[in-house]
Amino acid sequence: METVKKLNNQAVLIVNLSKWFGGAEVRTFDLAALLEGKVRYAVAVLEGSPLHERLKKAGLPSIPFSYGRGDVRLLFALREAIQRNGFSIVDAHNPQSQFWGLLAGMAESAEVLVSTVHSSYGDTDKGLKKLVYELVLRINKAIGCKFIAVSESVNEYLQKLGVPSEIISLVHNSIAIPEAPSQRQYEGIRRAAGWGKDDFVFAVVGRLELVKGHIYLLEAISKAIKQNPAIRCLIVGTGRLQAELEAKVKEYNIGNHVLFAGFRDDVKELLISCDAFCMPSLSEGMPYALLEACVSALPILATNVGGIVKLIEHGKTGLLVPPQDSGALADSLVQLAGNPEYASRLGVAAFEMVRERLSSEKMLSGTLQVYGFEK
Repeated sequence: METVKKLNNQAVLIVNLSKWFGGAEVRTFDLAALLEGKVRYAVAVLEGSPLHERLKKAGLPSIPFSYGRGDVRLLFALREAIQRNGFSIVDAHNPQSQFWGLLAGMAESAEVLVSTVHSSYGDTDKGLKKLVYELVLRINKAIGCKFIAVSESVNEYLQKLGVPSEIISLVHNSIAIPEAPSQRQYEGIRRAAGWGKDDFVFAVVGRLELVKGHIYLLEAISKAIKQNPAIRCLIVGTGRLQAELEAKVKEYNIGNHVLFAGFRDDVKELLISCDAFCMPSLSEGMPYALLEACVSALPILATNVGGIVKLIEHGKTGLLVPPQDSGALADSLVQLAGNPEYASRLGVAAFEMVRERLSSEKMLSGTLQVYGFEK
């Protein structure tokens, strides 16, 4: 077990038992970095997970577990970690973490239990998984948890599930914001892909899962390149749909226009090599990838779902289209690629909007209030 730093009498255990690295893991990592030196804390993780490796690399305290997420021994291991380190606050960040971590916190009489909810499970998951995930949230409510919603849409979703508004705190995902966005650069990934400065490259960052809408984007690209052959798409991420998506690229004969970059830990550097950002999701909370694109001053093309609608204003800070509408996506791809000055203005407006509304300091302050450190 890695060292848990003793900085004061209160201690926080952040629980994130994800096998992957997505928006919830970005928030967990950023929160840990913001707490460093202010609050005694550690992050409970799966041993060897991408989040565990990033925390180790950054020198941030973590407690790794080697059990699978369905292993009941996690409950006892988390209880032992809470007891040994005197964690009085437990904050859990995905369904498995919210189940095991918050039950362990309750069993050890932690003073504050927090369920941080990153998406509307009823929209992102179906069938048995949806029922189980929503049952976890109802259990969280029953054992006296507070809730953090990362976006307005998640806040509304929790209330529809019967979570009282008075125990929900809206604490947006936030991001470190520079004084000015980085300058575009046309080397690196573009050169590796064989794409030139005159090509118009859209970045897509997210898990290769049905809810992320890649299938509709690929169809849109097949239509858009007939009007503008310079359109290119860089797809960053891995997931269960990769083989199916690669087959679609072959079917549409768009291999020269699409590059699968896989999982990357240099997303910020990749974004400044691109000309625009696309998020064709079917459901979203407050996606970190979108915030990173705004900080890079990329023009945004996204679907009008979830937290995206509260963040992006159509025609002012980006373009919004209906989900599952490849025709509307294609038209907007062509619009941005054919009007680089307009696209640039949208990107600058998105940067200014995020700088004004979503600083890391606001996320830290809101979270500390839920923990009981600030009033």
